[in-house]
Amino acid sequence: MNSSYGTPPLRTLKLESTESERNVKLRTEAVFALAAIMGASFSVPMAAQAQDAVAEPEFAADFRMKRCVNMGNALEAPNGATWGKLYSKEDYERIAAAGFDTVRIPVRWNDYTGPAPEYRIHPDFAEVVDNNIRWALSNDLNIVLNIHHFDELMENPAEQMERFGKLWDQISLRYSKLPKSVWFEVLNEPHKELKGKVMRQMQALALATIRRDNPDRIVMLGGEEWSGINSLATNLASDDPNVVYTFHYYDPFGFTHQQATWLGDDMPKGKRGWGSSEDKAELANAIGIATAFRDAVKRPVFLGEFGVNGPVDNKQRVKWAGAVKTAMEEADIPWCLWSYGNTFALYSDENGWDADMLKALTSD
Repeated sequence: MNSSYGTPPLRTLKLESTESERNVKLRTEAVFALAAIMGASFSVPMAAQAQDAVAEPEFAADFRMKRCVNMGNALEAPNGATWGKLYSKEDYERIAAAGFDTVRIPVRWNDYTGPAPEYRIHPDFAEVVDNNIRWALSNDLNIVLNIHHFDELMENPAEQMERFGKLWDQISLRYSKLPKSVWFEVLNEPHKELKGKVMRQMQALALATIRRDNPDRIVMLGGEEWSGINSLATNLASDDPNVVYTFHYYDPFGFTHQQATWLGDDMPKGKRGWGSSEDKAELANAIGIATAFRDAVKRPVFLGEFGVNGPVDNKQRVKWAGAVKTAMEEADIPWCLWSYGNTFALYSDENGWDADMLKALTSD
């Protein structure tokens, strides 16, 4: 990828660390050692410990948000592939003007690294990410920045864990001077072999690595099996006061992913709407799970993704999204729609805003 995207990179961002190779090696060994001895999930005793572990009266004080959109199908596409348009300064201006306060920027960092052992992130790609961060900050938007679609880590965690740690070592250092309104999400939707204790060791590794350069920045953790609502209790139990737990909600899957052709044989069959008593009970149950977990561990929870595939009848899409948005806000759970553009799109250059969806999301 060349560096012709947008404006020059943020001047304060430096990918290259000034540490010696020996210090980097010691640093990496230290965080791996810490991760190896961590990995407890939440149980009733662990939840009680989480309540009592920190004396401060307020947790995640910098986590102040309400409404968010994902900048989807752009920087998380595979190297050399195009899933849709790359976003511009005007997109971020438009998002802020519409009433959103946060953007989530998914990034497939792992497709843009050099060889072992450094796994150095390609500078040209990092500049593209820098531009998106700059545009968001210049419009007073909070940012959730993650590692997205690290498929090799899902398939073979043991083989890829060192690479994962090296990525966060670079990302954390690169953005360590940015405002506290930039938050790190350690990994999007752990699944396949990345589950249980291995997943929690991954979370511990990322958290320890990030804390080297960002001692009190918000860090988000999402659970196993695609971070669904029932995965919250699978997360690492941490006494870190600046951890936020995230989950995704695409239920009922048979509704939200109709005509999702990329799923192949897993694509839901047939056609259906949303709004039955069973559908509404399912949403209410999800809210109950999220709020019970939040109240038990005394940490915020964040709905990091929800949305309905674009080809689904738009009246049904709007009804579902409006119901989820309302339920989350009544429960004081901030949310992030998938997606601003490209698939599941809220906005397109051809048609502008989906006015009915935007109204459902931003009306009080």
